[in-house]
Amino acid sequence: MTPVVQLDGVGHRFGSAANGVAAVSDLDLAVRRGTFTTLLGPSGCGKTTTLRMIAGFIRPTSGRILLEGTDATDTPPERRNIGMVFQSYALFPHMTLTDNVGFGLRARRRPAAEVRKRAGEALELVGLSHAADRKPGELSGGQQQRVALARAVAIEPSVLLLDEPLSNLDARLRVQMRQELLRVQRETGLTAILVTHDQDEALQLSDTMVILNGGRLEQQGDPRTVFPAPANRFVAQFLGYDNFPEVPGFGPVTIRPEHVRLTAAVTGEEAATDSVELAGTVADVTYQGSHCLIGVDTAGGRLNCVHPGDDFRPGEAVRILLPRHRLVELADAHTPAGAR
Repeated sequence: MTPVVQLDGVGHRFGSAANGVAAVSDLDLAVRRGTFTTLLGPSGCGKTTTLRMIAGFIRPTSGRILLEGTDATDTPPERRNIGMVFQSYALFPHMTLTDNVGFGLRARRRPAAEVRKRAGEALELVGLSHAADRKPGELSGGQQQRVALARAVAIEPSVLLLDEPLSNLDARLRVQMRQELLRVQRETGLTAILVTHDQDEALQLSDTMVILNGGRLEQQGDPRTVFPAPANRFVAQFLGYDNFPEVPGFGPVTIRPEHVRLTAAVTGEEAATDSVELAGTVADVTYQGSHCLIGVDTAGGRLNCVHPGDDFRPGEAVRILLPRHRLVELADAHTPAGAR
């Protein structure tokens, strides 16, 4: 099946070819119809530049962009049939919700009756049909974001682009809006690409997550494949792995804090055959409600452990058990993993 969006060796440099800065380098990406893809990474990794190239706001300096199998590298934004939801909502304050949602349709010179019908359907989809005659200033931030989503959906785009649309919302509302985004995408069958720096957001929403670093692809794939098997140290750290122990007989490895086990340092106790055992000293204990986060100093550096109780104290000697099946072997920290 032809991808809805395909990037072939796409790159972009800001400034001159000799002295410019590479924002995106040699990026390959194929987005399947009806899927939710997230571009994930820290600030400055190239994810927003990538989104803006797909939208047509920035032209690639190398490679090509195909939409529905057709080369659209030089196609202007208004001819790409792309819906976009911005971080800032970008609503017209003097217009009603109906007029805001119908704006894109009017720009496409759709008949007035069709504009009213589709704007009404889009508002109903996001649960705001009762507020159709209100102005954006009368709504909460979450409601304004839903209006922006309805406006993008109303034009029935080939692909829906979302540029960190939830970053201005408080934590609880952000979680609610994630669920709303996913519901709308699933109900409409739209192909969606979301830019985010929030790993939880990417894990919840993605069919495919694409992790970028310095403009280059580090790893992409189903979250259920990527999360338990980060390809290298950068990906592991970005996904919340903060333990990188030196384990005899292993190369570079990582392990999540919730998979590290602690026991008292009892002399003569038999070693566990299914785990790698290290010795350490408790450095700090942080109470976190349902558990404690315990930092342990070892000969190879600090390890963090999620422990169900607070029965260890700073300065106490402990045995650290690292289950072998939980150790994730890593590639070199600077080796991108591509589609691994």
